[in-house]
Amino acid sequence: MSAAATTQTTTQDLREQALDGTPLHGTLVIDNHCHIDPAAHFYQPFNDADGMVRTMDRVGMDQACVFSSMAILLDMRGGNDISLAAARRYPGRLLAYGVPDPHEADLVRDELQRCLDEGAVGIKLHTSVANYPFDGPGYLPAFELADRHRLPLISHGTGTPDTLRRIARDYPGCHFIVAHAGGGSPSNSRDLVQVAAEEPNVYLDTAASVGYLGDFTEMVRLAGANKILYGSDMPWTCATYQLGRVLLSPITDDEKRRILGENLAELFKTKR
Repeated sequence: MSAAATTQTTTQDLREQALDGTPLHGTLVIDNHCHIDPAAHFYQPFNDADGMVRTMDRVGMDQACVFSSMAILLDMRGGNDISLAAARRYPGRLLAYGVPDPHEADLVRDELQRCLDEGAVGIKLHTSVANYPFDGPGYLPAFELADRHRLPLISHGTGTPDTLRRIARDYPGCHFIVAHAGGGSPSNSRDLVQVAAEEPNVYLDTAASVGYLGDFTEMVRLAGANKILYGSDMPWTCATYQLGRVLLSPITDDEKRRILGENLAELFKTKR
């Protein structure tokens, strides 16, 4: 059988799994973008650790990176405690990320270090909810810790492409992940995608509440599958919808597997 035929068969296998609703057992799936605990602004079923793991089991998801909605919206330490407790309840399944509040800049370094000491494996920023610029001084301790320990740092909001490029070069040990890079039309996100294609420590997250025809495939073509990480944004968004965008796309099985889990697994191996 030719290499092309082998690729076609393998791709069809994963596509059929998705269409049949078969759990993705045997394929490493790590969701790099999950919220935990309720948020007041909209309904989120199954938002606690037990509910999330039930969803993961149903679709065949191995691990999920979780960050607290409370930490993002209201209470940095209290919310981070929820994420850390979830990771302790489901070790190896739920992976806690620490969330800084840039408006409490004098507390950020100690709080994130506490999270790392208690098992957190990454950092989450949400610049739009915080109403704080990506390159503002309140986030510097997060960049410095992520750089020192070679951690993934996912941010909803990264400023302009030039800002992202500058910060990524200033902190080369940090694995910067652009949240929601998979959302919006390719023309609106092309510059950020180009940064990921050119900067070795910048990655793109698939989470999107709206998808345009061909936008995901275009992102893979422009940045390369090795620079893209699967993210669902659950329970704020449905995990199966986001999986379908990957599994039903016209890319190879090898590319799908890298996006679904292998890329992030390699980043975690660099943690120190």
